[in-house]
Amino acid sequence: MGGRTPLVVLTFSLAVLSIELGISHGCRETERKALIDFKRGLHDPSNRISSWVGEDCCAWEGVACSNISGHVIKLDLRNKRCKWAVRGDITPSLRSLQQLSHLDLSGNYFTHKPIPKFLGAFRRLTYLNLSGAGFVGRVPDQLGNLSTLQHLDLSYNCYWVDEGDGFFCLYLENTRWISMLTSLRHLNMNWVNLTNASNWLQDLNVLPRVQEIELSSCDLGTFPRSLSHINFTFLITLDLRGNDINSTILDWVFNITSLEFLYLGGNDLHGFFPDSVTKLTSLRALDLSGSVFQDGFMQVAPISNLCQLQILYLSQVPINDLSGSFPDWLGNIKNLKSLDLSFNSLYGSVPASIGNLSLLQHLYLDSNDLNGTISKGIGQLKSLVDLYLKSNSLSLSEDDLANLSNLKYLDISLFMDFCQIGPTPQFPKWLRTQTTLRDLDLSSAGIKDMFFDRLPSSLEYLDLRNNSLSGHLPPKILNMMPRLEYLDLSNNKITETIPNWLPSGLQYLDLSDNKITGNLSLRITNIMSSLQWFDLSTNNMSGEIPFSYCQLRNLEGLQLSENNLSGEVPNCWKNSSNLLLLDLSSNKLVGGVPDSLCNLQTLESLHLSHNNLSGPIPHCLKSCTELSTLDLGHNNFIGNIPTWIGESLLSLKTLSLRSNAFNGRIPQLSSLSSLRILDLSNNNLSGTIPQSFGNFSALRSTPMYHCCYFNDGRVYEDDMWLFIKGSEFKYTTSQLSIDALIDLSNNNLSGNIPEELGNLHGLRSLNLSRNYLIGQIPRSIDGMKQLEVLDLSRNNLSVQFLPVWRP
Repeated sequence: MGGRTPLVVLTFSLAVLSIELGISHGCRETERKALIDFKRGLHDPSNRISSWVGEDCCAWEGVACSNISGHVIKLDLRNKRCKWAVRGDITPSLRSLQQLSHLDLSGNYFTHKPIPKFLGAFRRLTYLNLSGAGFVGRVPDQLGNLSTLQHLDLSYNCYWVDEGDGFFCLYLENTRWISMLTSLRHLNMNWVNLTNASNWLQDLNVLPRVQEIELSSCDLGTFPRSLSHINFTFLITLDLRGNDINSTILDWVFNITSLEFLYLGGNDLHGFFPDSVTKLTSLRALDLSGSVFQDGFMQVAPISNLCQLQILYLSQVPINDLSGSFPDWLGNIKNLKSLDLSFNSLYGSVPASIGNLSLLQHLYLDSNDLNGTISKGIGQLKSLVDLYLKSNSLSLSEDDLANLSNLKYLDISLFMDFCQIGPTPQFPKWLRTQTTLRDLDLSSAGIKDMFFDRLPSSLEYLDLRNNSLSGHLPPKILNMMPRLEYLDLSNNKITETIPNWLPSGLQYLDLSDNKITGNLSLRITNIMSSLQWFDLSTNNMSGEIPFSYCQLRNLEGLQLSENNLSGEVPNCWKNSSNLLLLDLSSNKLVGGVPDSLCNLQTLESLHLSHNNLSGPIPHCLKSCTELSTLDLGHNNFIGNIPTWIGESLLSLKTLSLRSNAFNGRIPQLSSLSSLRILDLSNNNLSGTIPQSFGNFSALRSTPMYHCCYFNDGRVYEDDMWLFIKGSEFKYTTSQLSIDALIDLSNNNLSGNIPEELGNLHGLRSLNLSRNYLIGQIPRSIDGMKQLEVLDLSRNNLSVQFLPVWRP
């Protein structure tokens, strides 16, 4: 017994020590409750915080705790895909996380609210990232209390407003509080408005440890004229791109001798280029794109003395010297890896001296006036990975690029001369020998014949859109490119049916705007199991949609619009869980909307317009809560417009039920805070126009939408037809995002026009014609400054004033 006493004493002592030091095997209860309260205020489409259940918050996704105290020290909800953005508000309960040292909420959407002032109370914070998180308004000065902060990222918090207004972003009235962040090493405030912060340079200059300053697109306007003392001892990166700075380049910039990356492009810099650039002996990247230097490139020649330079961007730099030819001195910068001379006025040939850049990996010469044959010097750039030559008048001979064995991206589209590619194909054989070429863009190149037998087997991306390709797709030759993931053959003259064999790894296939005939392949699941995006719209396909299309489980977009497809919409969509867009519009489909469509819980855009569909809208469609576009116009749907549309489909931006047989009253829809396009015209709707229509949040101001800047997903085109100004037009994604209309015309609506409609200051088109409306036209319409189309004809209205607005 006596021999065991020391062990008992040791165990007891460790237990006491554990209590004294606060060693914990779970999170603190107050902090767990704070996180639960934060979760309640969020909408989480990706279910990333679904793990936030149970007692131990330290085990939750995105949460990390101290192994000693059990306090929450890290909250990381960083999002990289727009459709997975967490939405909502930051609740004050988060103040309980006083030991927090790392906070990352980037890529989410906090509903255009200001950054909470209480974030300045997290005195232990070393990392704060709020990039692209939907914040607007003034950046709180309280962030200056974060004296331990090393990394601060407030970039890309903006939303777009209509033409003439631009962006609404985070803004600073002054930058004095930044000078208090004495531990700061990385500062990123790209797109944060600093128009009124005139002392930004002086306040940043006092930061003793800062290494990276990123201030692109901050509306800086001008360079400060002087800086008495350079304190940027450790500054490595200075990014001032896109600030419309109208100034000469001041010498103080080139006195920061520690600089390795200097980005000044997208400004209005002018005058003589300072020779003091040669002081930056460590400079590895220099961006002067968009500048105007006296005597053009000849005056920028001192750059050739920067021996460490690896990246040089001189795009959109006007040539003012006499020759305007390609600058020969560039061949002296032997360490260059990336050179951008695009969008200039360079003409003539590329000098042979470019062959001296043996390390060059990225060369952008597109959109110039270069002519003649490709320089033999380019053929010596054996490290070249990217080569962009499009929009010139260069021609390729058989062996010009044959030695570029590392080439992965080649863009020679538009206005390139391929040695008479036309009725008799003469495409260069060297392409077939490019064993590492991954990306090839030959769009808009006037190609008339198939030549897949001359394309390299290593291709992953192939863009042949906007040519004159005809005939059929040779399946065996396509399978000679087993790595192909992206194939765009849109807007050609292909007439044959879809081949039975395609590359097994193909993810994106665009065959739209051709003349393809026949039935949809029943073997589609066997040949395209990896397909994520399939566009066969605007062709001459006929027959029914096979059930096999529902079995493409990786599919995110299916576009079969503007064909001659018949039969019913297949009732088989339960396995297509990743579908974002389904467009079956402008066909000859019959029957109702199948219930299985309701299984597509990720669906964002559904187009079934211009068919012969009938019956009511299925109630189960209310479960598709991610829908932003619901287009059911020009069919034979009946019944009342469901009330659940305004209660469940809260992400809707576009709702078109035009030209159907809906009856009854218009339901309450004002909860659709993002709705910008509402078309209920040409139905049998009765009753009055709801006064609540004046509460549509997105229509009360100019266009407003959030975009996640960490998006690694695909931006897809979401076209649809809209009836505006008496005609029907096909609108693209970008047009849909900024337009705003309400069309209730040709119904049986009665009563007065609600005065509240005048609150819709962002509305561009309002059509209430061909109803039974009575009373006076509301004076509030006079305040709708964005209104371009107003049609109140064929009603029983009276006018006692004339609007002063002009479309």
